[in-house]
Amino acid sequence: MGRQGVLSGRCDVRAALCILLSLVLLASVPAMAGIVLFPAASDQISSVGVLDIAEDIHGTLYFGTDNGLSTYNGAWHIIHMTHGNATTGLLDDHVLALEFDSEGNLWMGFPDGLQRMEGGAFVPLLDQQLLKSLDIHGLLLANGKMWVATGTAGVHRYQNGVWEWFRPGGPEGLGCNYVTSMAADPSGKTVYMACSEGIWATGNTGEPVAFAPLAGMERPAEPGTNVRSDPLGGLFVFNTSDILHYTPPDDWKVIVSSEDLITGIFIRDVTVDPDGTYWIATNNGIYAWKDGKVREHLDTGAGIGNNAVKMLYIDAEDRLWFVTPENVGFYRIIRQSLEGNPPIPVTTFPLQTPVPSSGTVTVPRVTPAVSFSESPESPASASRGPLGDILNAIAGFFGRLLPR
Repeated sequence: MGRQGVLSGRCDVRAALCILLSLVLLASVPAMAGIVLFPAASDQISSVGVLDIAEDIHGTLYFGTDNGLSTYNGAWHIIHMTHGNATTGLLDDHVLALEFDSEGNLWMGFPDGLQRMEGGAFVPLLDQQLLKSLDIHGLLLANGKMWVATGTAGVHRYQNGVWEWFRPGGPEGLGCNYVTSMAADPSGKTVYMACSEGIWATGNTGEPVAFAPLAGMERPAEPGTNVRSDPLGGLFVFNTSDILHYTPPDDWKVIVSSEDLITGIFIRDVTVDPDGTYWIATNNGIYAWKDGKVREHLDTGAGIGNNAVKMLYIDAEDRLWFVTPENVGFYRIIRQSLEGNPPIPVTTFPLQTPVPSSGTVTVPRVTPAVSFSESPESPASASRGPLGDILNAIAGFFGRLLPR
């Protein structure tokens, strides 16, 4: 082999080593920090304007965004609306709410209607006789019943083909016009509704349904008041400054205030893992709070990309998903114990200004146009775990650099 060939071979080896070193360095950052980020892109999540998150029994995550529905199971897939045909795609690309029913069908709420995904088919529910408002901004499954927050018209409840409507100020006692969030206790027997007027609770098993306001709350309700289920019993209530815990019938205590974290910050979202750690989204990153102390603080220095965290979600693989104005990402939580941990049924939705509601309308009994069926099998997932997530992120990164 001539000198030129030897030099060429050495250059090839050096180039290969450089590429390999670059890949190792790229992979080491999220591996060390435990954080993986996804910007909005055609081959990743469709938008960082995430409004709700849900997970199916196969571990596939569904992100309702302001630009369609994005799914993730090691790789991203995007679903958009089909103009003129609500049976072959989304009813709208602005997805406000997501929830799976007891049969595994995905319910989706939009500013102009409600839709289910059943066995791969899209089934719209648009009849105004069933829904007193088509602004479907909240969904909650509790004890086999689907609760639907509809504009300023209070809430509906659906089970076995029967729709019920609970209007604001109606005979059932609901005092909320625009419901900002809903939660159920771990058994699903009690459902809680939060709104700017306060928090109302109702039994979800017996009849008739009767709402009653929660009394004794130390902090008054505000437009940003939301509710979360406590997997060990009771309810978490939070606003921009405080996280409280409620134990029926009237026991309240303050868990943490924004001043306990850092002066002047705002609480944006909170979720609780089965270890009892509160993961708190703020405008200064994410705080892990337990036993009266900050156990961890994830900010731009830790790799989350932007400190203005808007939403949190813990999936079945112990990944803490977060949403910022720049990225969607996750952080792997190391749990102390995973035994005896029930799921947390909860949904929150964007806030609007309440306006007067319409009068009473008789609610008819209906039969679903399409029978329930098991949800379709999810596509085969890529390698799972931290290494698989890192490799998927690397593949997506270099895939966008290569010519198509």
